[in-house]
Amino acid sequence: MAQRIDAETDAALVTLRSWARLEPIWRRARVVRYPHQLTAAGEIVDRLEGSALLADEVGLGKTIEAGLVLEELRARGEAGLALILCPAGLLAQWRDELGTKFDRHVVLQPRIPPDRGVVLASLDWAKRLPQAAAYQAKAWDVVIVDEAHHLKSQRSQNHTFVAGLPRRRMLLITATPIQNELTELYNLVALVKPTVFGSYMQFYRRFLLAPRRPRNVDELRQELSAVMIRRTRQEANIALPERKVELLKVDLTPPERQLYERATRLLGEAYRLRRAQQETILPLVLIQRELCSSSFALADTLERMGPAWFGSESQDLLRCAQGIRQNQKAEAARSLLCGMREPALVFTEYRATQMYLGRQLEEAGLEVHYLHGGQAQRQRQQEIDAFRRRGGVLVATEAGGQGLNLQSASVVVNYDLPWNPMRVEQRIGRVHRLGQTREVRILNLCARDTVEEHVLHLLHEKIDMFRRVIGDLDVILRHLEHDKPLESQLLEIFLTESDQGIEHRIDEMARTVRRTHMQEVVGRKV
Repeated sequence: MAQRIDAETDAALVTLRSWARLEPIWRRARVVRYPHQLTAAGEIVDRLEGSALLADEVGLGKTIEAGLVLEELRARGEAGLALILCPAGLLAQWRDELGTKFDRHVVLQPRIPPDRGVVLASLDWAKRLPQAAAYQAKAWDVVIVDEAHHLKSQRSQNHTFVAGLPRRRMLLITATPIQNELTELYNLVALVKPTVFGSYMQFYRRFLLAPRRPRNVDELRQELSAVMIRRTRQEANIALPERKVELLKVDLTPPERQLYERATRLLGEAYRLRRAQQETILPLVLIQRELCSSSFALADTLERMGPAWFGSESQDLLRCAQGIRQNQKAEAARSLLCGMREPALVFTEYRATQMYLGRQLEEAGLEVHYLHGGQAQRQRQQEIDAFRRRGGVLVATEAGGQGLNLQSASVVVNYDLPWNPMRVEQRIGRVHRLGQTREVRILNLCARDTVEEHVLHLLHEKIDMFRRVIGDLDVILRHLEHDKPLESQLLEIFLTESDQGIEHRIDEMARTVRRTHMQEVVGRKV
């Protein structure tokens, strides 16, 4: 195996003109040469002419691949002026990667871009006036956008700004080119190479039965090969350390159980009313998920929304939630984390839960660091640096943990569970990725006899997504979501079925997943 990988590496290096400069830099920095990264860079530059949608699976080193593409274009005299756009929380990570692994200095967020060099800026900052006008007045040789799924909506300010950047080449980086609808894939591809699909109507007629249902799948894949690079860990021959999954089920206290039953009853009534009036049920999904996270997350939302959804019972439900000052899941998490020596990354979806859980862990004597989407860049980086140096527990929201490399941790705790398996995999990918040398423990907390336990049953036990690599996860999701989002389907099941009916429907969804996965495997072999 090692000889074959070395041969693949040598073959990939032959095509890279930049390697003479990079080889001593990588040797000093002890950068591991992975064949899939080298071949991806060569393929993007040569076959795709420097413009591509780079969609490798989470944890395969897409930043390194993008850096190699940039270096190769510069070596060929085709990237005198480059722009890299990323979320604000990833600026330091990008600057450090380019500095240590490519010996490349970046100009950080200049209001007036220079005529040569590499400019690094946060997308949220760059899209605002007055700098937006200056950036759109510049002729860029290459534009790189990290976490490019933020461009999925053609009507968004993000998409409009990036589309207005004059450029010769564009590289979009995302592990999730499709999150909800196939239209999102069209919007990304149209930014990179508009000629691949043509107009949206042409794309729709050729490839869509409905927003979530593709047609002519083989032809669609063929067209995508002209613009997209996507490799799974299996395809890249990457053998990461094992990941061990543990489940901790928690029994709610009587007050917590009363809150859960009462809120679930009201959610069922609101669901039937909204369905009858053809109104959106997405707010109900939010409340149901908050209910499984903490009484504090639920109380926060109930306080803001007033009587809008539950009428006269809203205030009583709020008082019930506010009266619960201790959650059993937090007690379980505290006991779990106090007994560990390894640095741990804890995920929750909600700020109110994050603040409550953090206080509980601090009172137990643990060193706690925080990441969330509302932090300034400097504060965020200070928290990350402190966690990497001193360990402890890093409690992160979904927005806070986005795109980060946190291999210094070897434990991931899912305090509450997203209802989308792709997002669970992205969480784990912060730790279980290239550069990780230790076994990774994944600890899933859930409240017994709640919808959270059913979600765990579907996403984890039935799909078994933690015990194997699911390279076709995005394809599987599209099959599950051909009519409506998975979250909406799950809420409907939870609020309209008996316990026996819930188990039957969940098992049915699991069988669909397994059939879809096997069809994909057989299709690839054929």
